[in-house]
Amino acid sequence: MNDKITPKVGMFILDEQDQLHEFIDLDSIVQKLSRTKNMSYCEVLKNPKTEGILASVQVKFQSGQFDRILWVGRFPTEQKKCLESELGNAGLNPYLNEWCDLEEQGIGKERGDRAIKTQKAMIIVQMAMARTRLLEPLEPLQLPGQESVLIIGAGVAGLHTAVTFTKLRKKVHLVEKESGVGGRVASLRRLFPRICDPHCGLEFAIQKLSKSALAEIHTLARIKSLEGGPGHFEVKIEKQPRYVNEQQCNACGECTKVCPVSVPDHSEPFSTSKAQDPTAAQKIWSSRKKAIHPAEPIAFPSAFVIDRHICPPGCRECEQVCPVQAVELEQQCSETTLKVGAILIATGWDPYPLFKVEEYGYGLYPNVVSNMEMESILEDSPEIKVVGFIQCAGSRDERHLTYCSAVCCSVTLKQVIRLKEKWPQARCYIFYQDIRTTAFDEELYQKVKSFDQVIFIRGNPATVKPGDNGGLKIRAEDTLTGSEMALDIDLLVLAGGMVPSKGSQETAQLLKLPQNPFGFFESHAPCHPEESQRTGIRVGGACWGPMNIARSVESSHRAAMDIMPFLNETILVDPRIPVLNLAKCDKCKRCMEECPFSSFYFDADGFPALDAAKCRQCGSCMGACPLAAISMRHFTIQQIAAQIKAVKTSFIGKEEPVILAFLCQNDAYYAAKTAADDHLQIPPNIIFIKVPCAGAVNSALIADALSFGIDGVLIAGCRDGQCHYVKGNQLVETRSVDLTDKLKKMFIEPGRVRFEQLEIRDSQRYVDLVRSYVEELKRMGPNPFKN
Repeated sequence: MNDKITPKVGMFILDEQDQLHEFIDLDSIVQKLSRTKNMSYCEVLKNPKTEGILASVQVKFQSGQFDRILWVGRFPTEQKKCLESELGNAGLNPYLNEWCDLEEQGIGKERGDRAIKTQKAMIIVQMAMARTRLLEPLEPLQLPGQESVLIIGAGVAGLHTAVTFTKLRKKVHLVEKESGVGGRVASLRRLFPRICDPHCGLEFAIQKLSKSALAEIHTLARIKSLEGGPGHFEVKIEKQPRYVNEQQCNACGECTKVCPVSVPDHSEPFSTSKAQDPTAAQKIWSSRKKAIHPAEPIAFPSAFVIDRHICPPGCRECEQVCPVQAVELEQQCSETTLKVGAILIATGWDPYPLFKVEEYGYGLYPNVVSNMEMESILEDSPEIKVVGFIQCAGSRDERHLTYCSAVCCSVTLKQVIRLKEKWPQARCYIFYQDIRTTAFDEELYQKVKSFDQVIFIRGNPATVKPGDNGGLKIRAEDTLTGSEMALDIDLLVLAGGMVPSKGSQETAQLLKLPQNPFGFFESHAPCHPEESQRTGIRVGGACWGPMNIARSVESSHRAAMDIMPFLNETILVDPRIPVLNLAKCDKCKRCMEECPFSSFYFDADGFPALDAAKCRQCGSCMGACPLAAISMRHFTIQQIAAQIKAVKTSFIGKEEPVILAFLCQNDAYYAAKTAADDHLQIPPNIIFIKVPCAGAVNSALIADALSFGIDGVLIAGCRDGQCHYVKGNQLVETRSVDLTDKLKKMFIEPGRVRFEQLEIRDSQRYVDLVRSYVEELKRMGPNPFKN
């Protein structure tokens, strides 16, 4: 703020039907506050309607009686928005409004001494007044952006989301490591619940993209490096040689006729875990392919591709026969730099390597297959008479995957339905621990249960051995009936689980994105499931966790909505960002280390500098700085210090402790507010300040509060694992060691400061916590600095 400008505050107190008069002496408060420094106008409003309030306020503001407003009372959120908007049209910057709700601080109709309530109300309003004097007008930051997006992964989620982006007139770059698109869904043959061909939906998306001038697909490509931030990412991609010119090849197939190489086709992603085993090539349903062949899994682009590593030395047959001279055997890797505003990761999943589940003979017996391989077998193989299906093969198992992959049961039921469609007399045995068919998939289960020759056996086989005539012999026990059985089957299908794709792991390492204990991308699952902890980068589909196709497409679209604000020529950023005082900074890097969103970088002089587009305004950097060199705009160190200084530490008597609380705005604040709204008996000893995150509270502010005589300081944040800013509560705990040392030097008991975790509905726990804290402080005695 310009020091030459003297703030003029207008205070409007809403006292509908004299409600405040009932439990505090409002007249004495108004009389005292009217004489407060910088108070230019004070009025008690009786009419709660917005129109009436505006009529009283607008004229006085436009006549210059005040240049900022302190609102005291309970104003609904929608009314606040309306007042700020209308007064904004009249010239009042919205950040020059301060809202002070006495009721949420526990000043209500509950039992209590009216004089104490009046004193507490006076302090709370004076705290708000101290902050109002220091308010500054702010405007959203305008930063240059890009109307283009990068999608990593051209599977079902990536393709459908790319189509949506083009409909919104955004440029899309799809990067796919395979030679074609479609991902794992392209290798499926039927989708549940309609038992339809998945290529129908995929081709629909592909055709839309092929006709759009806004879509560019980079196959055989990987991300090599990433620079910049939201609105201005620079992504370098490396493209492997196709050895065929994409613009010239017409996919006539003449090249494949002369290619001398024919190898087992392990290109299907479902076979990758088994391809290392030579028995896989012995399967009668294994297809074969040439060294030059159509792109996989779906040939888009239509140009062929050459697996150069399996070409015979010196062979150039395809080059010589190509009628359009599209074969280019000397192609090299190439690099391209893309400028995009945001990134969507849709790198999918991989099947769990079932050869690790040794007891079922996968990789040892050719007629033990994965459920993914079963997709092709159902369509391409001769009749199968007896089939066994083992659910949770390697899933829900401490030796392998401890989690359920959510779709395996429905996949098996779909395959049984397809099997019975083709061969009605086939017999199926389904070995299961539990059948988990959620939502409408229950219909699949009921349908399969009604089939003849489909037997559900609760319990997985004990042994799988070779049987007669190339079959398998299985021994199992049905745990429901206690009966043992020996079965002869032709084919055994293992329902394996879903694990993070190799591409997901590579992307996480390259982009420095956190992963959960299972290797999928980490997020705040309940509130922000597509979060990546890097602003402008979102995660969609099965790379976030096991899910079916519909949910995968839905997930990626939600992620797309999250990044839309970054896909404009100009992006708007919340102005409440941290500002660094370079004169104080000693380059310790604490702000850089503790920022959960990597929002800082080094400037040319080695000082931390903020990439404002990455910042989430959590304030962790402000809380971390040991020199208090960082302040959040609209929540500055100076403003908070002024509020603390306004607290009268003996307003309920010198022997009664006074507690100042810093409450996280997402959870702890609502616990306190709900306690007041529910008329719980909150001790009058506590006054709180709402903070963006518990991690924003700087130790210097805590020391200030204690040095001014406040008896106790409470910092309350989210529970572990629930912080909306990743780790705010953990940062508070980490800093407590430094704070303890500082308090000891001040000869203040460290127990006067408490760190607590509160959930949003912990209102009764909040009250109990305050009560116990008050009693604890009474036992300690008054703060030695108390006057």
